[in-house]
Amino acid sequence: MQIKVGFRTWRAVRMFLIVLALFAVYSGIYFVVSLLFPAVLGPVMLASFVLLLSFGVVTVGSPDEAIAKWHEDQLLSTRELYSTLYTQSPVPYLTLDKAGLITTCNQAAARLFGRNVEELVGTTISDRFTHEDDVHLSVVLGKFSSGSTIMDSELQFRTYTDELRWVSLYFFVNQTFDQRLVSMIDVTQHKIVDKAKSEFVALATHQLRTPVAAIRWNVELLERSMRGAASEKQTNYLMKVGRNVTRMLALINDFLSVSKLETGTFSTTPEPIELSTYLPTIVEEFEGQIKEKQIQLTTNYTPAPFTYTADSRLFHIITSNLLSNAVKYVRPSDRIAFGYVFEGSELVFTVADSGIGIPAEQLPRLFSKFFRASNAMQHRAEGTGLGLYIVKESVEQLGGTIMVQSVENEGTTFVVRLPVA
Repeated sequence: MQIKVGFRTWRAVRMFLIVLALFAVYSGIYFVVSLLFPAVLGPVMLASFVLLLSFGVVTVGSPDEAIAKWHEDQLLSTRELYSTLYTQSPVPYLTLDKAGLITTCNQAAARLFGRNVEELVGTTISDRFTHEDDVHLSVVLGKFSSGSTIMDSELQFRTYTDELRWVSLYFFVNQTFDQRLVSMIDVTQHKIVDKAKSEFVALATHQLRTPVAAIRWNVELLERSMRGAASEKQTNYLMKVGRNVTRMLALINDFLSVSKLETGTFSTTPEPIELSTYLPTIVEEFEGQIKEKQIQLTTNYTPAPFTYTADSRLFHIITSNLLSNAVKYVRPSDRIAFGYVFEGSELVFTVADSGIGIPAEQLPRLFSKFFRASNAMQHRAEGTGLGLYIVKESVEQLGGTIMVQSVENEGTTFVVRLPVA
């Protein structure tokens, strides 16, 4: 077992030992002189006291100076190590002052900017960022100017060679020295690869839609031609084919929606939607399942009528996916609340259920691609893990936010807030 002793404790113990040793020496001198030379006891003891006191002062003081020197050497060594890591790191680093001007930077940052280190000092970087989402850009730049911490925020960055690159931005503030440390990791290549994958998925799914639609149409024709003449086994086969073709089309449509949203090719056409007549049509899509599971559905459309202007396809993705999830993951006779209210300048759309809920530790991953909660998979309900990801992307495309609250085995509530112009 190691015992750690602080510097002050060690100094106090050392001083005590030195005083004890000097007292023992002084006592020894007194004993010898008083025994052998009593006539000169006074002068000898005075001289001994002065000598021992001087020795004690030197002994107590000199180690303090040595330790202070050692600490100074360690500090210099640490600074040299930091300087080496900072300047030689392959990750671009910049240090800014309170006004946002570059005070120092490393070679990796200079390469990213397309300038020399000397040319960058005294310049600013906030005006070189851009993003296709103006809201996201303004939020990040607001944090940047106010000195708030930024963790892994992706932005586009224009270099001095007029090249657009994607960077992952990290921003930290040192209050002691009133400095800002910026790290900018170049993720351009990753974005290119992601875009290429999304474009490939979009192309592949678009091409798959035609043959799958043809299969579906021919299955329907076959069912009509065999109506009344098909055996029970043939009818079951046709039902299985039709059901799986429908699942395949839903999967293809999900992939296509994801690709369009990620590549920014989802063309939106704002149009007026009268919600109190539109939302009942969404409910009708799941009427069969609602009756089959005897779900207690309550609706709230306040105010009614109310007209909301948005892209109807994006709004359909949001409303139908959230209601579909609620219907899918409630137990027989459970409750679902579905509807909207108008608050201030926002449309607040809510889907709440008393179903199986979501484990608390899995909530942060809920809107990720291909993620399904563990209890959802045990529920044996069909799903691709793309629905909520598409919902979140659609909500953000409309300039809104989505929030979820859930307790396992008690239910889940999704709240979507959309701006109303």
